[in-house]
Amino acid sequence: MPTKILILTSRFPYPIEKGDKLRIYRQIKGLAASHDIVLCALTEQDIAQQDYKELEQYCSKIYTFPLGKTDIARNMLSGFLRGLPLQVAYFYKKSIHKKINQIIAKEKPDYLYCQLARMAEYARHTSIPNTIDYMDAFSVNARRWSNNAPFYLRPFLSREARKMAEYESLIFDDFKGHSIISAQDREHLNIKERQKIQVIPNGVDFDFFQSAKTTNREYDLVFVGNMGYAPNVKAARYLATEVLPLVHAQMPDLRLMIAGARPAPEVQRLQSEQVNVTGWMDDIRDAYNGAEIFAAPLFTGAGLQNKILEAMAMGVPCITTSLVNNAIGAKHGESILLADDAQAFANAIIQLKENKTQRDQISQQAKMFVRQNFDWATFVAQLRQLITKSK
Repeated sequence: MPTKILILTSRFPYPIEKGDKLRIYRQIKGLAASHDIVLCALTEQDIAQQDYKELEQYCSKIYTFPLGKTDIARNMLSGFLRGLPLQVAYFYKKSIHKKINQIIAKEKPDYLYCQLARMAEYARHTSIPNTIDYMDAFSVNARRWSNNAPFYLRPFLSREARKMAEYESLIFDDFKGHSIISAQDREHLNIKERQKIQVIPNGVDFDFFQSAKTTNREYDLVFVGNMGYAPNVKAARYLATEVLPLVHAQMPDLRLMIAGARPAPEVQRLQSEQVNVTGWMDDIRDAYNGAEIFAAPLFTGAGLQNKILEAMAMGVPCITTSLVNNAIGAKHGESILLADDAQAFANAIIQLKENKTQRDQISQQAKMFVRQNFDWATFVAQLRQLITKSK
């Protein structure tokens, strides 16, 4: 009989508009080929019937647990008083924990897979063999946000960074298996035995993300992401207000598209004749296909940037920061261009715009690079082996 795996997630894995949802969706899809999957997902939104149907293809049972705004406020107050990191407290509710324990008793899973440290309270104290997917070093995110936040937010974010670092270390011994998205994130964890954490990156769906056949691209530049997520909001503003004016000094007609779900008000205000904020797109490939160059000036955050891998897979030359590329490992000047300040971004954009031969070379090298290094089948196989080893 196939191993029955109960998977705990903080969000329903579909539709895919966030990196954690992409990761768990692809892992569920891959594991379902040889395992019986039971999904337990928290959700802050109503779930459309077609989204349930998408996951029903891969899960024998699906249980969802709504989290309302009142629930979240109570959770955070209770968790704060208990000394939990706020992003753990945000998702933890005693009544949901009780229901999950009842489901475990009913379903009798052979294994428990917990996505993200924020869900660990539901999975720590169980006799079932288990794995925690840290995915990103959340404490590093909080520390970077604290360093760049307004003075009145820094005490709260500093506390969050400290508490999250402590919690990431605390839960390590509560799990038999451990995974994370990049070696860079693993090294940032304040865990003595962090080398035991297996690096399992995200991959790219090469059948889906293929090169555009058209050469008629409406925009010169594109940035894609969840535009309600703080690092993406900051990157979009930086691109439009710091980088673009430098480019316009030489190329006044250059146009930028900012694409992605739930654009924050700061992003919406960037809309102009030369900047188009699209919001949600039914097919994100239209964004990649619509521009000649992908630029991602991300200076905060952790993890592996799926948007970069997708753009590379589609043959769109990418410019990003050294921080982002640390997790990707592409070679500067060969399959990617790196820039770490506004002038360097502007120079790289102008360079690629003026040199079609270089654009084409980076496009081809980028496609080869991601195909050789970011295959979902390889990474799901690694997860399967981790589960087998830690049973």
